[in-house]
Amino acid sequence: MPQLRTPQLVAYRVDPGQRLSFRVGDRVPLVIRRGGREIPVTVTVADRPEVSAPKVTVLREIELTTLTPALRAERGVQSEQGAYVTRVSDMVRDNIGLTEGDVILRINNVTVRTAQDAARAIEQASSRSPNRMVFERRGARYYTDFYIR
Repeated sequence: MPQLRTPQLVAYRVDPGQRLSFRVGDRVPLVIRRGGREIPVTVTVADRPEVSAPKVTVLREIELTTLTPALRAERGVQSEQGAYVTRVSDMVRDNIGLTEGDVILRINNVTVRTAQDAARAIEQASSRSPNRMVFERRGARYYTDFYIR
């Protein structure tokens, strides 16, 4: 099967209303236009990477998933590893500045490779002194200092 190199190569031959009715696991015929040729292919509908990935909830305030290659590609994340933030409470958003789509890279002196790493580091964070979190947002790195109460 030919490799797709750019998204412009896909030509939808499906009614837009019908596209909304597809379910995960459905097999859908598509036609790829390449070099003046039309190549019929069948694809299997899948969930977005963060939907199907296992989630870790931290302090009932933050939901994380381990950054995967598929999630990186879909969201344009620069970092190769970390904990992708899928949900945060209003309190965390307001007090720490963390938001959905951020990728946690480091907490204090702990490099975060997975969602479980981030959960452990947050749960072990000091309540007596400030803790530092380094994260990626839209390709740039930031940090925030926070306290555990």
